[in-house]
Amino acid sequence: LIGVGIGVACRDRTIAFASTFACFLSRAFDNLRMGVISQTNLNVMGSHCGVSIGEDGPSQMALEDLAMFQSLPGCTVFYPTDAVAMERATELAANTRGITFIRASRPAL
Repeated sequence: LIGVGIGVACRDRTIAFASTFACFLSRAFDNLRMGVISQTNLNVMGSHCGVSIGEDGPSQMALEDLAMFQSLPGCTVFYPTDAVAMERATELAANTRGITFIRASRPAL
């Protein structure tokens, strides 16, 4: 997923977004690190992060995603708190150079 996103972003013809559960992004860290080195413009959205256990259970909770993306040089991290902030974060991410990460929680209601 991230490899395809980086490939699409390298063509520089579109604004690339890749989205999955944030816990799965740790598997793509080496791709993201190489994306930083190649100065790609990729927007990544990770959902189900934080310590709130939703309907999907504790195996889907991402805790290390925030530290992982903050360790990437030049990566911008957004952590919106509601729908209005999410819309604005998406707009800002689309207009930001480099790799951006939008972190979205999914608390149980």
